[in-house]
Amino acid sequence: MEDAKKRLEILIDNTLQVLDHMVVDSEYNEMLQYIKSGLSEQKRKAAVFTNFSNEELKDEIQSMTNTLSEINNKVQELETNLMEDYKKSTGNQIEAYEDLSIDEQREKKETYHDKIDYLSAVKVHENINDMNDLLFKIKS
Repeated sequence: MEDAKKRLEILIDNTLQVLDHMVVDSEYNEMLQYIKSGLSEQKRKAAVFTNFSNEELKDEIQSMTNTLSEINNKVQELETNLMEDYKKSTGNQIEAYEDLSIDEQREKKETYHDKIDYLSAVKVHENINDMNDLLFKIKS
């Protein structure tokens, strides 16, 4: 359990770092802040796992799993919105844009920013799924 707990803490930290580097349009900022604060709270909960009895730990993990599900719903909503922004900024030509060299992509600052934010949201989504897997291992 200790190894999975440590991996969970590292994964949450890494995910918060990704979120900290995201700079979304103001219309998505509330969503981003919700995700950040929710994951910060999960980090605090995970840090005290060793203080719980087995039954308390199971209850806490269930609570975390439920909260992560809610956070993940917001992440999916943000991911969808960011994909739409990315599509728009490429003129619905994502593949053509991604075929450009990285230097050519970076020259189109807004599009490159949209791409990075979208990919960051995808990574956060994947990390939350990994967090749930780790919680399942800790619970078992």
